Amino acid sequence: MSKRNVHLIQVNHSFGEMAFLPYSVGMLQAYCHRQDDIRDAFDFQPFVFLREDVRSVVRRMERPDVVGLSSYIWNWEYNRALAQAIRTAHPECLIVMGGPQVPVDSEEFFRENPMVDIAVHHEGEYAFADILRARADGREDYAAVPGLSVRSEDGTVVKTPDRERILDLDELPSPYLDGVFDTLMEQPYRWSASHETNRGCPYSCAFCDWGSAVFTKLRQFSTERLTEELEWFGRKGIDIIYNCDANHGILARDLELAEKLASVRRKYKSPAQFRTAYAKKSNDTVYAIAKTLHDAGLERGVTLSMQSMSDSTLSAIKRRNIKQDNLGALIRRYREGGIPTYTELILGLPGESADSFRDGVGKLLELGQHEALLIYLCEVLPNSELGNAYYRRVHGVHTVRMPLLLAYVTPDEGDVTENFEVVVETATLSRTEWESCLAFSWFVQSFHCLNLTQAIALFLHAHRGLAYRDFYEELIQFAASGNSEVLGRVLHEARTIAKSGLGGSTMGRVVPDFGNITWNPEEAIFLDLVRDKEGFYSEIAAFLTELDATRELGLSDRLRADLVAFQRASLVGPGEAADSVVCLGHRLPDFLSEAYLGESPELAHAKQVVVLTSGRAFADQELYALEAVRYGRKNNGLRRTVAATTP
Repeated sequence: MSKRNVHLIQVNHSFGEMAFLPYSVGMLQAYCHRQDDIRDAFDFQPFVFLREDVRSVVRRMERPDVVGLSSYIWNWEYNRALAQAIRTAHPECLIVMGGPQVPVDSEEFFRENPMVDIAVHHEGEYAFADILRARADGREDYAAVPGLSVRSEDGTVVKTPDRERILDLDELPSPYLDGVFDTLMEQPYRWSASHETNRGCPYSCAFCDWGSAVFTKLRQFSTERLTEELEWFGRKGIDIIYNCDANHGILARDLELAEKLASVRRKYKSPAQFRTAYAKKSNDTVYAIAKTLHDAGLERGVTLSMQSMSDSTLSAIKRRNIKQDNLGALIRRYREGGIPTYTELILGLPGESADSFRDGVGKLLELGQHEALLIYLCEVLPNSELGNAYYRRVHGVHTVRMPLLLAYVTPDEGDVTENFEVVVETATLSRTEWESCLAFSWFVQSFHCLNLTQAIALFLHAHRGLAYRDFYEELIQFAASGNSEVLGRVLHEARTIAKSGLGGSTMGRVVPDFGNITWNPEEAIFLDLVRDKEGFYSEIAAFLTELDATRELGLSDRLRADLVAFQRASLVGPGEAADSVVCLGHRLPDFLSEAYLGESPELAHAKQVVVLTSGRAFADQELYALEAVRYGRKNNGLRRTVAATTP
């Protein structure tokens, strides 16, 4: 008797030559391969891991008996379309869907997805193996398998009891060490690999559902297994490791793993990067891990996430943050160690008002987070508390479905559109306020964090006490006044993008001259402006003159000119030389370097010639966009530093 075919599917977008190893379904296959009865009954076919045309995928399938689809926000609609195509072509096939995007409340799920037979909740390794056993012995009594929702032939849904969490994670073999991905490694991709060192999360943030594992006890894979996997990554030339922990650094042994990874990098010259979500409360262990990885050339930025600076918001979302008094000290500590950090905020959280959001942005800049402030939209995940109907009623949550903003991906009109559910109104934030705050967030990220006006705002804050919030609100007012062609155009575009999102359209943008890829709105705004630095800084000079008069800042003509000249020279632009020279009448470099570190300097009047350098030039505009903007925005890739000053 021939074996039955199993097809496991975990698709993701590829970025040029880069692709993701399908770790989640690899774990399923590795576990099932260790079970003699399953191995005797089933053949596992090659993974489907690239986002191909669904018709091509189905045509390639040979006698599929069981199909398993791993689902999350970036492939949910694709998986639904593929499942429907499989059902049409192979009506007797058993279609199983799992992953964090599968809702625990499964009645509505099966009404919307009648092509799916079984939904797996939470961890899938044991559940999928039991499904295959039931399929193989002909009983097909899936209702006896815990951790599932099953669609019966009469259309009713049976939800089985929850399955206990897997306590001994080393019962699950590694897909890397067991050779599950060996055939894939022969394909010509730069691979990204997931590395899961533990499961669970001790926190219960209302907006989050970390793999349906929130508020659960941490369970660990053995250190021996993990170090062997790190060695495998180096030996196989993995390009990027994505750590899967909810709070990397929460365990003391995470430093040991970092030291092992650093030694692997030195030995094999790979991986090139390591990315993770660090523990919510940064500590000495997190710093030591970051320093170890930074010294090895692996660390692109350490998360110092806040999500909100408002106490009422943090209470509403059940979030515990780094204390604000400690955040500034942490930023300075990492900066002194030469380690980039980034801080995340979320727009649209319950309890957040327009004022508290704008104040929070300003506060973070005051604390010294100048480059890497990343502001995201509040998204509703199916199994999060924010997705609960009662919670949404209490907090007046209203949402809009819009296309998922897939930054750095080449648009494909023939592809299945992925959507996400975005909070655009709450009891404390109207839609109009949401729209205004969104434009404000883009202006701060584009102008300040991407270094269009960072030095000017920093100087006015340190020397004249002008709040960062006030500076950028005044800039937006100037752009809206009709006295600015360049800034007015950009503000109009920002408002157009925000309205398109409210209307359910995409907010990603392709910018001519910078490659056929989609950019985040703040990056698209920046790229639009940096093409015309002369025109832009001419308008910034006019804005500064008006701001000086309105706010009675008492700036001399020479000081205003110096500020604009230094700011312009400090910004690396496409097609420019690595070095830039500027003549000043004030010792601005000394003042700004001290202000940047949170000190209170004095401004000296003295003529000097300043040489600034970026270390490299970007003659190619597409390369500039990728290297300086995409990869460099967290670590000063857009800012020239002072190389020399002479009287």
